[in-house]
Amino acid sequence: MVSDRGKIMEIKNKYVIGTHVMWFEIEMYAEFIDGLVNLLEPITNKENVIIDLCFNMLQHFEKYDTDKIKKHELLIKFKKGVSKIESMGYVVNHIIKDGDEFYYHTDYRRDLNYNYCKIVDYVMWGETDSFFPKEAFQAIDALSEYTDSIDEHKYIACFADRKMWDSSWDATVHIDYEGHVYDEGENHHLNPNQAKSQMSIKKMNEINSKVEEFDIRLINYPKIDGSCLVISSDLIKSGVNIPLCLIYNDDDGLGIMAEKLLQQNYKQFIVKNLLKVHARRHTRKRLYVKHENNPLSATAKKNDDFQKFLKLSQENIYKLRAGKGKFKEYDDLKKILESK
Repeated sequence: MVSDRGKIMEIKNKYVIGTHVMWFEIEMYAEFIDGLVNLLEPITNKENVIIDLCFNMLQHFEKYDTDKIKKHELLIKFKKGVSKIESMGYVVNHIIKDGDEFYYHTDYRRDLNYNYCKIVDYVMWGETDSFFPKEAFQAIDALSEYTDSIDEHKYIACFADRKMWDSSWDATVHIDYEGHVYDEGENHHLNPNQAKSQMSIKKMNEINSKVEEFDIRLINYPKIDGSCLVISSDLIKSGVNIPLCLIYNDDDGLGIMAEKLLQQNYKQFIVKNLLKVHARRHTRKRLYVKHENNPLSATAKKNDDFQKFLKLSQENIYKLRAGKGKFKEYDDLKKILESK
């Protein structure tokens, strides 16, 4: 039974929640912080959870529109979120990336996995357009009791989402949304049954309040979308991480390497009746970008430099899967960008 929902609780395992925040996500980030508060409020042993944040202020692909916001205002908004979590009694480790280096969410998550797998039991990937379910720690603690009992320690876990993409993703769809058809229309982000649409924390909590027992299921193939992902530290310690050849497609890379290394022993647990929110088309996802009007962060509307970045990453994904071909690196990307 899911007991003491919303009341104080002590968690059994140690966790880190790591999130990479781009500067143009700063307005959406405030809502993400509210989602963390929703998750963290009931916990009594706060020392068991570390929050790790990376605020990325790099401008390789997008420039600040200083007519709309100044650099120091971005920093103030980020630090306000840090302070809000710190005021609850949690440790918030945070870094700010600025300057000429190339460093994005794939680099951050690779470092997060490696640096924390030695000091926590689970590494959790946050995203600024996502909310973890309030009951997330209860569910993972329950899962860990089961996996300990069968001496299984290398796995990935995730929470259910609303209807998303083709039927191959149905294993990760929440039980209340299994009967819906994926909406490919231009306004799919307005359809509340679709994973890309926004949902309030309150509504998510209402849906999850119906849960009496966690419905945890197992698949033996990777279906990873990158948001609210839970990775057992033993999986990372065994060598599964985002490979260095990847510069963008972090979730694909993690899934490929997990499958390559574990093969038939790959395990991914899904809490089918516990809903997360991943609003990929959040209305404030991409703001303050100079010479761009793309608040929903539609890939096709991003600039040419980003498209080159994405293309290079996808080429590396193909080579990783195929096992042939020389990987491209940031130095190759710099040459491409400088040659325009």
